[in-house]
Amino acid sequence: MEHKTKINHQELNKPATPLVSIIVITYNSAKYVLETLESAKVQTYLNIEVIVSDDCSMDDTVSVCSKWLEDNKGRFARTQVLTNEENTGIAENCNRGIKAGKGNWIKLIAGDDLLLPNCLCDFIEVAQKETDKYIFFSNIKILKSNMISDLLIDSRLKRSENINI
Repeated sequence: MEHKTKINHQELNKPATPLVSIIVITYNSAKYVLETLESAKVQTYLNIEVIVSDDCSMDDTVSVCSKWLEDNKGRFARTQVLTNEENTGIAENCNRGIKAGKGNWIKLIAGDDLLLPNCLCDFIEVAQKETDKYIFFSNIKILKSNMISDLLIDSRLKRSENINI
């Protein structure tokens, strides 16, 4: 007998599995954004929402993202595409995405970047141990032309010192 497990996002949104908002910042990102979104989809951490914040792209970024999110919405607790009628720059685009996120934690990523599959699991594991820390960051892995196959630099999660906000 085959048993299929359906993800219950209400159960996942307990303190042990806080909601993480992946905020994908885009501007004319149609060429790479599907790889970015796929890297969110294959996260081993399950309780995720994906917000795409687009800054008035002139290519088909918005339609590509909208279709992908519609096709994959069952994987995520929530999805949303935000659009803007004029280009306002990176900081404003990030702020729009952050304001829309409902997660306990936020992971900002550009529309031409990738997340390693265990990125959020590693992040949450450290965040739950380092409860006095508020900001975490990691090294990057630089990719050549063939995205995943050309990883060059080791990536380790870094912890910030206490920050008074």
